[in-house]
Amino acid sequence: MENALFVVNMQEMYVGKFRKKEKISYDAEELTAKVNKRILAYQPEEVFFIKSVGKGLFKGTMPKEGTKDAELLAYLKYLSNSKNVFEKNKSDCFSNNVLHDFIRSRGVKQIEFIGVDTGEDIGKTAITATEDMSIHAVYNEAALVSLDPEKSGKLRSKLRRSRVTYKNDLD
Repeated sequence: MENALFVVNMQEMYVGKFRKKEKISYDAEELTAKVNKRILAYQPEEVFFIKSVGKGLFKGTMPKEGTKDAELLAYLKYLSNSKNVFEKNKSDCFSNNVLHDFIRSRGVKQIEFIGVDTGEDIGKTAITATEDMSIHAVYNEAALVSLDPEKSGKLRSKLRRSRVTYKNDLD
């Protein structure tokens, strides 16, 4: 598998109808439609669903493991039959060693990132992919929102130095 799509944080807490809309004010339905369009551009085995879960006493702002908030949206394409669902409890998706080893063993050359960036999730993962794993990272802003644009913006210069490509289209 040369290409992979990482669908990050498309969970009830961030895009569900009962999310805290005063804090999370983007159009979640539009984001979900864009994410689903990008998912359909890949083969099912190339799509990886990454969800954040808070574990233990210091779970921070992540949804608590095992709650409705932590669940991925049921209407994401390919999700119902996917074996590529991974959890993380730190910003970097590759902090999950099983995911890290799986991607490395498959010889992935490029990862496209879409979904919800809580501030650092996608940026830190893209840096790990490019610098530590020699994988080309594509940051697709057409199907991505940031909960903390200021924090995400601070990572932009480092991302550009890490050879991360930015794109803004759904094709």
